[in-house]
Amino acid sequence: MVEAFFGFKKTPFSDSPDAKQLFASEAWNQVKARLQFLVDHHGAGLLTGEVGAGKSTAARTFSAGLNPSLYKILYLHWTSGSALDLLRQIALELGIEPAHYRGDLVRQISEAIVHLNRSKKQHPILICDEAQLLRHPALEQLPLLLNFDMDSSHYVTLLLIGEPLLRRTLSLQMHEPLRQRIAVQYHLDGLSREELDAYLAQQLKAAGVGQPLFDDTARQALYQATKGILRKVNKLALTALRLAAGRKLQAVNEAVLLDATSEALL
Repeated sequence: MVEAFFGFKKTPFSDSPDAKQLFASEAWNQVKARLQFLVDHHGAGLLTGEVGAGKSTAARTFSAGLNPSLYKILYLHWTSGSALDLLRQIALELGIEPAHYRGDLVRQISEAIVHLNRSKKQHPILICDEAQLLRHPALEQLPLLLNFDMDSSHYVTLLLIGEPLLRRTLSLQMHEPLRQRIAVQYHLDGLSREELDAYLAQQLKAAGVGQPLFDDTARQALYQATKGILRKVNKLALTALRLAAGRKLQAVNEAVLLDATSEALL
């Protein structure tokens, strides 16, 4: 109903945006610059942000643009949190049948990483998403993967992605070895008030509609309800458009936006 009423060619405000239409916010530009530095210099990086801020989208979009003949992306979205499960997931990403014992598993991973670098000339980039779920022993395992050879070569790049809890966890003394290896870090906030207006216009245009569908009061209420967090913005904006279409309104006003906020349970 939303598409037909407003004349959209496709549904706007998707949580899985086309990489070519990713909104170039100041935060995204900062993330991209830091990730490029990390890839160029290897080591470890940390990307945090509130739920729905776009951390995973940013990392996936950036890694998708890397040359696959030069980089091997090892993307872990979720593990049980244990050290053994983390190692098993890494092994599977490397195409290895995981050994039963941890020592053998670490050796398998180390040999595979060295082989990628030396024989295939591919540098592995290990991305641990939702890393705030990793238990302490799993986090303590990561520095060993970053520096397991006597020649001190950086055979693997690590990117930890998680919610603010991850920063607090890494501040503990037990994680000093890992924290010292973090070369770049960034906390991803929501869009600014000005960026929100530009984001709405971009999303509507990408869906085939050039005219604004949110009046000034609606845009202000949208920002107050979401603080610019992208997932919340997408959910609330689409809900508001659906309500407006149901009421035969040509644009979303503050009343519709407030009703949508209640329905979207933000």
